[in-house]
Amino acid sequence: MRRKRRGLATSLLALSLTLTACTSGGGKGDGAAFGSLDREDKGTLKIGYFNEEAFYMQYGNAFQAMFPNVELEVISTEEAMSGDDPVAAMESLIEEQQPDAVLLTEEQYADLAQEGKLYDLDAAVKQDSFDIDGFLPSVIDLLKARGGGKLYGLSPSFSSQALYYNKDLFDKYGVPYPTDGMSWDEVLQLAARFPVKKGDNNLSMDKAGTDDALYGLSLPMQTQNSFELVREIGEAKGLLYADSDAKTVSFDTPEWKAIVQTVVDGYESGSITTPPSGNGGQGGGGLMIRGMGGGKTSFAFGPATMRFMNGQAAMTVDGPMLMNMMGIGAGGMKAATKVAGSTSSGALKPLGQDLNWDVVSIPTDPSQQGATGSMSLDNIFAINASSENLSAAWEFLKYANGEQLAKTSSKSSPALSSRTAYKNEADGKNIDAFYNEKINEQALLQENTLPDGFAASFETMAAGQLDQAVQGTQSVDDALKKIQSEGQDLLTKALADEAAE
Repeated sequence: MRRKRRGLATSLLALSLTLTACTSGGGKGDGAAFGSLDREDKGTLKIGYFNEEAFYMQYGNAFQAMFPNVELEVISTEEAMSGDDPVAAMESLIEEQQPDAVLLTEEQYADLAQEGKLYDLDAAVKQDSFDIDGFLPSVIDLLKARGGGKLYGLSPSFSSQALYYNKDLFDKYGVPYPTDGMSWDEVLQLAARFPVKKGDNNLSMDKAGTDDALYGLSLPMQTQNSFELVREIGEAKGLLYADSDAKTVSFDTPEWKAIVQTVVDGYESGSITTPPSGNGGQGGGGLMIRGMGGGKTSFAFGPATMRFMNGQAAMTVDGPMLMNMMGIGAGGMKAATKVAGSTSSGALKPLGQDLNWDVVSIPTDPSQQGATGSMSLDNIFAINASSENLSAAWEFLKYANGEQLAKTSSKSSPALSSRTAYKNEADGKNIDAFYNEKINEQALLQENTLPDGFAASFETMAAGQLDQAVQGTQSVDDALKKIQSEGQDLLTKALADEAAE
């Protein structure tokens, strides 16, 4: 269960999307001087990382060559990452094992920063004139937002999503291509212009390409329920469905109704694929690839991905790994399925091989000026606030997030580099679509002020009501009223439980 970050929420009220201009003041580490570390210097550096072998392959061997007299000790964080509460588990690991530097997920980073467990890097960045300007501004913005306005870590890569579209399908049906900066309303209008041919919602690898299904928009495999799209569109418009301070739920409003009606219409018509029920939205199985260290899902290969790669969806929302699955970019690989009517030798045809496709930025809203909630940071390196080896720890952070490694990784890794000078090669595709995002401050604010467990309970309840509206067993108006009423009961109970703790 996610732990609350009230202090972060308060800080966010004062932040703007120009967080990179913030300066530090107070807090652990502020004003401390880092001694320089030379090649001949001796020392010990304890690193918290999910796997020792992976650490040495990615970072350790090269860092050891740079500082041969610094002894490295890798503390495995794998168990802490895989438990029910990885935030509390990581806090315990840091207390007991005292690593000098550690790899964190975004949630761990935010909570540990709030608890005062991480070292404020602002002084070190200034002292060494470390090139923060070379990072994508949104990455630094998100790190500072999650750190309550201060920089407690650096992330060499980030995750984001974009809108993939099949040019040939758009040409065939005379629909104009999507463009960067489109709103969700505009994208859903495009999806509705394709002739619907419903197929198997639980498309499997064995059945890939065996029907003539066609969807305007295929939702990502990670989509757990029918409410997620409604919430995402609302967040893009700056709407909140609950306010903990006011102790109120505000969902039965004209703004939310317009969104719900549009999404329900899309589900009913089949222009938008509906998330499969009863299996976590995974649609009969698929491959889940998680970020290093066990963070948020950075890629999910399942029905939604296959629909697009098979030419059965005009659009889908996904991360950069889909681009790599279709053979574009560093570390490109292609998924394959048996060609219908192939010989007994089992010839394989790469999925997506014949697609004429491109990407544009994920839908946003004019009122939010490009802010979305799709960016995440699964690989954040931070320094233990209690470390006695600050110089060595800072040298490691500089290396792991430096230009040299970013340049090397851009030629071998499908990850999105936080350093914009080293974007992956994209063979003419619009790779900038993944780099155009700004953080959604309003969504972060809501996420971090709601009581523990409320958001998940609200989403499950709302999805059940929306499903009934899609199935025609109740009207959209009735669904809104029930979501409002039951949501208010859930919030009141959650706030009471919180006060009793």
